Amino acid sequence: MSGQMIWGTVMLGACLLLHIGFLIADIKLLKWLNGRLWASGPLYSTIVLLCAAIIVIVLSHSAQVWLWAISFIAFGAFNDPGTAVYFALVTYTTLGYGDIVLAENIRLYAALASVTGLLGFGLSTAFLVAVFGKLLPNHLAD
Repeated sequence: MSGQMIWGTVMLGACLLLHIGFLIADIKLLKWLNGRLWASGPLYSTIVLLCAAIIVIVLSHSAQVWLWAISFIAFGAFNDPGTAVYFALVTYTTLGYGDIVLAENIRLYAALASVTGLLGFGLSTAFLVAVFGKLLPNHLAD
């Protein structure tokens, strides 16, 4: 049980560091795009910047789901990559359909994938609120 907690916590930390890296890259991308798009008009630039912000966030979450899936295969929970990705996605998003139940020796580890998703979605939401807060006043200004 303690091994599951230790490895799950390591995986959670690695995923959140990855997510923070994606968000930092997103900030740099948005600054770069903003400098080149603002002359195109506030509506167009706002749309492009918001789409870019969301795309990078989706890529980050996708990468984390793949990492969890690979780890499930590495720990022997699944042999089939498709099932591993499906389970990782359902767990990461906290949907938890329950159609796949893991053995006791990996359940606690898998539960930490849910915690990773919760924290990642929280960071993503805060990031998007900040981006919207910066972009929308510029777009709505007279």
